[in-house]
Amino acid sequence: MRITALFTVATALAVTLAGCADPSRRAEAESLRAELADLPGVVSVRLRYTEPVVLDSGKLFLHTTMAETATPEQIVRVTETAYDAFHSTHQHEEADLAVRAGRTTVALRAFEPEASVDAVGRSVLRGLTAAPDGGSAAIDLTTQRVPDGDHVAGTYVLSLPSGSTAAEVPVLLTTLAGQHDESELIGWGGAAADGSSLSYDSGFPPPELLARWERFQAAGPRLAVRAFVDGVLFAEGRLASAYDRGSRAERRGLERAVQRQLLVLGDGEWAYDLADADGGRLVSIDRYLCEHSSESPLDARLEAWVVERLGPCRPR
Repeated sequence: MRITALFTVATALAVTLAGCADPSRRAEAESLRAELADLPGVVSVRLRYTEPVVLDSGKLFLHTTMAETATPEQIVRVTETAYDAFHSTHQHEEADLAVRAGRTTVALRAFEPEASVDAVGRSVLRGLTAAPDGGSAAIDLTTQRVPDGDHVAGTYVLSLPSGSTAAEVPVLLTTLAGQHDESELIGWGGAAADGSSLSYDSGFPPPELLARWERFQAAGPRLAVRAFVDGVLFAEGRLASAYDRGSRAERRGLERAVQRQLLVLGDGEWAYDLADADGGRLVSIDRYLCEHSSESPLDARLEAWVVERLGPCRPR
């Protein structure tokens, strides 16, 4: 009797849960894909849709390729069209849009968003029009769980044209800070063609961070640095030319350059990754999650050197 009762309860629960899955909106997502594909400047649109299941919403990802000559207005129209559907038809689904027009990119994420279509369009246009002449913009926005302001948050990383160097990035960011109002919901960054960049998660990088970033670049290989208000830093670099792992002189020269950069990072929360010109990992030191890799003898020596200089890593 008890087994029968338990089976009955389990069956009833399974039936109840089976009815909890949200309805599929694949057809609507396909219609949105076709609508985007017909917009001016669009070359192609790819859709990836995941059906909703019990206790998990549906998911759609739209990757839109536009002509390199697409205008800011055309890019904004694509973004607004997609977000209008994210905000209504797909409001309870996880929705992502990726747009590429030449070197310019826009990423937008939405889930139960509160932002208006106009607010999203304005945010995209602001980033696009801030790009320097001959440069490009990487705009990364979210409307998911943004309770303040216009409910849009993210970052603008603006790239200088071909041939630019690290020395031009602080000038770009200082100029932008004088031209645009600051909001804690939008972070700004700048990038040069030599691989150096700096992005900040809230407003413009403060002067002391800019000065520290310049010391990074002067000390060794060019680094792409992501900085956060709470002081966390993620630095990633790639050598511009091939590194001869068998050359003692090259190995020692690189080790000293990396040590100089690690000293600039100092006793805080950070992660440092450096790759060879071919993409192979040379150094990976994590003082943020305190995970040890030691994938190479150079990596192991530098990790030991950091512990000797700065003390053991303290997990968050």
